[in-house]
Amino acid sequence: MTLVAIHQPDLLPYSGFWFKMAVSDVFVVARHDQFQKHGYQRRVTMRETWVSHQLVGKPSLVPITEVEVQPGWQDRLVAAIRGRYAGARYWRERGTDLLERIAACEGTHLDEVNLSLIEVVRDLLGIDTPLVVTEPPAGRGLDRLVEQVHAAGGDAYLSGAGGASYLGEDAAERFAAAGIELRWSDHEAPSPDSVVTLLMDLEDPRDACLRRHR
Repeated sequence: MTLVAIHQPDLLPYSGFWFKMAVSDVFVVARHDQFQKHGYQRRVTMRETWVSHQLVGKPSLVPITEVEVQPGWQDRLVAAIRGRYAGARYWRERGTDLLERIAACEGTHLDEVNLSLIEVVRDLLGIDTPLVVTEPPAGRGLDRLVEQVHAAGGDAYLSGAGGASYLGEDAAERFAAAGIELRWSDHEAPSPDSVVTLLMDLEDPRDACLRRHR
């Protein structure tokens, strides 16, 4: 059975994102989804305060791929991380390396920028699940997920716990009708903050990202 997880390319997201990536066989980067003005695609909390990308214009109702990030985003992100974590327990061990990797990232559009950052953290956490991008899906809602799971060659779908609020009570039956087994994430998040908090505070951030509910 091939387990597929799907997630938008968020900005240095919290541990649940990395849990889904690490335990799945294929991770689909949903870069064709619609931009959410107040979503995690452009912002994340670090030390319980927001860190956000500065965008070009005021994008609305467009795909993530059409949203441009203001030039110099690497320097702004490096400064924000240094300001919040310079005194952290593992700053000397990991901080400089992380900032150098971020400074070397490239991209002008939101999906490119966040995906380049995701690749950095994926490497630091030692996650080798392949990342794939499917063609822009035609369906909506659950049908959109089914389409992407099939495109990735999967027959099982891993949903975050929050998916129950929008997939509907009959989600398992609808997935099953499409030949897909629906599974739910049992991740226990140590913090709602960005994964950067785990990298700077914990001896084994990967272990924290893989934590499950007992």
